[in-house]
Amino acid sequence: MTSLRERLSNLTDPDADAVEQTRDTLLSELTIPTGWTVVETDVEIAQDETQDWFLVAFQHESNPDQRASLFLLEGSHTLQLYIESPETDEWSEPTRDSTEITAILRDHS
Repeated sequence: MTSLRERLSNLTDPDADAVEQTRDTLLSELTIPTGWTVVETDVEIAQDETQDWFLVAFQHESNPDQRASLFLLEGSHTLQLYIESPETDEWSEPTRDSTEITAILRDHS
């Protein structure tokens, strides 16, 4: 089985199929913290001027206004998490590590 780091390293000019495989690898490696749930997994190009890909959205079960969106950053072979809630909107540091994504979600529980 290909690890997330390997899959990210091998991405060149990804298409929807390659991004879906990356998302599937991520979800197989990711430990979703208690209180968070996956709410969307349809990959698509982000709605801004970048060529970033949206991979997956999470929602906090006890606070539905608290969401997190995970993006594959164009040309960088890294992932970045965007956390949004009534109190804050923030971007995580780019990462290639599923345990870092778990830790960020846990910190926002």
